[in-house]
Parts: sequence; C-alpha cells; structure tokens
Amino acid sequence: MKTNKLITVVNESGKKVDLELIDIVKMDGNEYVIVGPEDSNEAYAYKTVIKNGETEYLSVGQGEEFKKVLQKYNQH
Repeated sequence: MKTNKLITVVNESGKKVDLELIDIVKMDGNEYVIVGPEDSNEAYAYKTVIKNGETEYLSVGQGEEFKKVLQKYNQH
C-alpha cells in the first residue's frame, strides 16, 4: 500500500526524520505506524502517543513489541 504520506518521527538518536507511512496497525489498545524511508524496503514500527493534543511517535525498536506488531501487520 503506497500512501505517499510522510510523518515526522524522532529516531533513537533524537533526530527528527521524515518517513513514509506504510500502514497503521491497531493492537492491544494501542496504535502503531509502520513507516520506512522513501524508495526503500526498510520498515520501522512506532507507537502512536497523544501528548497534550500532539501526536508523537515512539520507536519500539527491535524487541518483543516490534515482533508482535510485525506479526499483526503480516496477518492482513
């Protein structure tokens, strides 16, 4: 699914990066975005968090939470 919608995330180094939105996954009462650099096969998962009315995206890294999000994404 190509949406060509870009979102700005803060990566693990604290740097803001624009990434292309690939998909949205809802799981365990949370919403996650699957994003990646434009024209790349890489993908990352970020948890959507609303703070003071602002949407923030928190990296879930490569741990257990990431594996669950990836598994859920692959089911559809």
